[in-house]
Amino acid sequence: MIQRLLKRSVMGMGVVITALAVSPNLVHAEVINGEVIAVKDDGSSFSFKRSNPPQPFVTDEFDIVVLPDTQFEKISSLKELAVGDEVVVDAAKRKSGTWEADSVRILKVRLYDEALTPETQPE
Repeated sequence: MIQRLLKRSVMGMGVVITALAVSPNLVHAEVINGEVIAVKDDGSSFSFKRSNPPQPFVTDEFDIVVLPDTQFEKISSLKELAVGDEVVVDAAKRKSGTWEADSVRILKVRLYDEALTPETQPE
């Protein structure tokens, strides 16, 4: 009985150690809602403003890096993302402070077409 418990403990520790070794610079991952405030021309990242910042009265804006394996929903790539789009991002924050997107999903597209000025928008 004791040997079986000891074996399970050692196996459990091995799983934890392996998980830490695979992602040593991961601080935490979370699903965050917000608005796209800029998209990099090179397609590597976008700037994001969180809808519900963790601290009241604090503007929470940061860049989110898009990786080759980032999944997109309702769009096919970062090229379709535009300023003003409301998105949900499943992202991981690294120890370096960099946010990396696992997935990006459009909730609501921007209100105005970029080609039109506010004066020429249909009512």
